[in-house]
Amino acid sequence: MTASLTCRKIHSLEAGSVYSWETAEGVAGNILIDPGASVARPCTPEGIPLGDMFLDKNVGNVENPDPDPGFRRAFLIAASVILQEGERQGHLPDAITRAYW
Repeated sequence: MTASLTCRKIHSLEAGSVYSWETAEGVAGNILIDPGASVARPCTPEGIPLGDMFLDKNVGNVENPDPDPGFRRAFLIAASVILQEGERQGHLPDAITRAYW
């Protein structure tokens, strides 16, 4: 099964970049990527972190995973796509659309 993900940068803050994301399945949220582009966490559209879950790409692990497996999976996909595209382009992108399995 193939699905898609759309991410769009909505804010650049001192705390990092805020992205709005949505999957084709209708799971949506916001994610804060720190200024070093190494830590991602769920957040409000204003960039305020939500809950304790975060992904640190330097460790390669999700800490304090959300109990909802659908949200946790979608967050991991969104965070991975944004961070990987940032590495590929040398800077965090403004928008991304990606297919995944």
